[in-house]
Amino acid sequence: MSRNKIEKFIEKALDKMFQSVGFEKSDKQFMEQEDWYAQRTWTEEQEEKYKTWFIKQWKREFKASAHDAEKNFSWFNLMWGWKSAK
Repeated sequence: MSRNKIEKFIEKALDKMFQSVGFEKSDKQFMEQEDWYAQRTWTEEQEEKYKTWFIKQWKREFKASAHDAEKNFSWFNLMWGWKSAK
């Protein structure tokens, strides 16, 4: 797996994640804020829909197993995912 391919995927995944809470795409200026990922929330439904998209895309892009895709989603979401709305 090339580093460049992973970086491109992360960029696409961040765009999709930002779109899920109302942005046009990922916003570099917004991401310069401290704890930017805690400044927006998403519902369980939004998060689940995004997770499904992420796993499907990861499996397709990297010819990976569902288990590998789930694991990578968990790391991605832990690092950058929005806060869950309570």
